[in-house]
Amino acid sequence: MRFGIGARLGAVAAILVASAGIGGFAPAAACGGVFTGAAAGSAATVHREAALASWDGHRETLIMQLTLRTGADNAALIVPTPTPATVGAAAPDTFTELAARTAPQVRTSYRWFAEVDGETGAPKSGVPAVRDRVRLGPIEAATLSGGDLTGIRKWLGDNGYQITPQVADRMTSYLRDGWSFVALRLTSDRPLSGAVDPVRIVFDTDRLIYPMRMSAAATAPQTVELFLLGAHRMQRSDPDAGKHRQTLEFADRITDPTDPDLRALSAGGRDYLTALQIAIDIPGTITTDLTFTDAPTDTPFRSRVDRVENADILGMPGGIILFAAFGAVGLFALIFVFVPNRPRRGDYWAA
Repeated sequence: MRFGIGARLGAVAAILVASAGIGGFAPAAACGGVFTGAAAGSAATVHREAALASWDGHRETLIMQLTLRTGADNAALIVPTPTPATVGAAAPDTFTELAARTAPQVRTSYRWFAEVDGETGAPKSGVPAVRDRVRLGPIEAATLSGGDLTGIRKWLGDNGYQITPQVADRMTSYLRDGWSFVALRLTSDRPLSGAVDPVRIVFDTDRLIYPMRMSAAATAPQTVELFLLGAHRMQRSDPDAGKHRQTLEFADRITDPTDPDLRALSAGGRDYLTALQIAIDIPGTITTDLTFTDAPTDTPFRSRVDRVENADILGMPGGIILFAAFGAVGLFALIFVFVPNRPRRGDYWAA
């Protein structure tokens, strides 16, 4: 539960996707979640969130992608990071290749007869320091560190980043832990719908992590697709792991990736790709960020889809055609065996 930023709103949407599992649009920011802007009735709905994460032992690279629909021009997303992050644009091709490499194995069977349908430290006071501020297509991204909740909320409001009180309240625990934030907002003056170009967020950390605590403010179920690159197959290690529905979609080493980001992030022996889909039915149960550790084995896995197709002959169910054909052959065989032959005219003269 596949991190998780065409064209995916360029970079903002990509980070907006992070809000579902990482940040907080209001009232929800994950798959199917909704985040609001300042204008009444303005809203953005996130239809899909996906993220690719790789950690080299010191630094994590998180590439996010999301699909959304919005009529707001100032909806904002806050993505917490353990240390100040650098933000940049990424390419949709990364997720195109990931989708192809992790696609389920399809096993087709044929149906011959048609069926009837049926706390570690106190936060610093004051306004935050703006480490970086960039434009990524229809998204503006700012990296903030330090300050307190009052100062951060004031900065966000003064600079056009609209967030709800529920989302702001979830920032408190990250401030206590000394984290920084990536703030993203939509700047397009036109409604946006569809996939947004992914966003790349890079930050120093002592472990692979996917920020999730702010999603506890969501009011709708959260879903995220995570693609994790490492030396070995990975599994979740955070205390919330047992509370969420998780589906392993793919696990195996990848060879010769063509996408530049995928090739760079899988270098140095970090070529084992684990694809997870994580579904959180009750966001209020979220208490920790997602963390990961090596799985007991590197056993490869690929999900399988069983597909049943109708076997048609001349536009009709094949079973009926074959049944009729075999029936006709059988009938002729019975006639041949059991019906006596009438003598031909020549047979009488011969007698």
